[in-house]
Amino acid sequence: MTVSAVHPLTSISSKLGQEPLKPLKPISGDTPHVSPDDIEWAKKLDKKMEYGWIPSDEDQQRYNKIVESLKAIRDGGGYVYKDTTSFSSNPRGISAIGSLFGRTLSGGYIGYRYSHDVATITRTTYDQIKTGIGSGDFGGALKGLAGGIKSSGIIALKAGGISSAINAGTSVVSNVFETLSGRQTGTEAVGNVAADTVGGFLSGVGASTFSGISTLGLSLAGTVGLPLTIIGVAGGAVGSVLIDKAYKASGLFSNVKSKVIKLID
Repeated sequence: MTVSAVHPLTSISSKLGQEPLKPLKPISGDTPHVSPDDIEWAKKLDKKMEYGWIPSDEDQQRYNKIVESLKAIRDGGGYVYKDTTSFSSNPRGISAIGSLFGRTLSGGYIGYRYSHDVATITRTTYDQIKTGIGSGDFGGALKGLAGGIKSSGIIALKAGGISSAINAGTSVVSNVFETLSGRQTGTEAVGNVAADTVGGFLSGVGASTFSGISTLGLSLAGTVGLPLTIIGVAGGAVGSVLIDKAYKASGLFSNVKSKVIKLID
């Protein structure tokens, strides 16, 4: 990689949060080059795909060319970059819609099934701790805390398992459709399903917590009956989607998917 090839890429490196490296070796032929505008365009396309956008063939070809150029520069020692725009890092098109639908559906169901239980455990644990500290019985307070954590943990594991099953099912349907439509490979579909299943478990745990807190808040305000059920379902759905966003933003979805694809390949 020549010095002239590295210099124009300094601003791109900085934009991606990485520092340029000293060139290791020259590359014969044309010098790879990616402009800041190309990087920003690719990142915006990647974000749209997370919400279900299906790119045109022309956009996909342009995107793939940008990623290939980045890899060529990286492999030549020009600079190290964080590939935040990997075209297959996240589900896209129908797969993305299926992923979002699965998280919302499972979160709502978890909220409906477990929000009251989590709220009750939380309230009971709080009362036991408060009573124990107030009476000087710190052993009783710790026992109440341990019991609350154990009970909440059991529900969280159950919620995660149910959510994993629901998300695996919705992911299989959407990814089969996407594969048959020719917009992804079968290997990528398997990676998506595996990553969705793991994400479903985490979202289920989050849904049980969010729904329980939401239900507890309204119950303390004196609300009873159907409104509590509605807020439990809504809290579960919102919590599930929020955890899913964090899961994908952290790169865990990409890591699980990549590892599964490598195992298959």
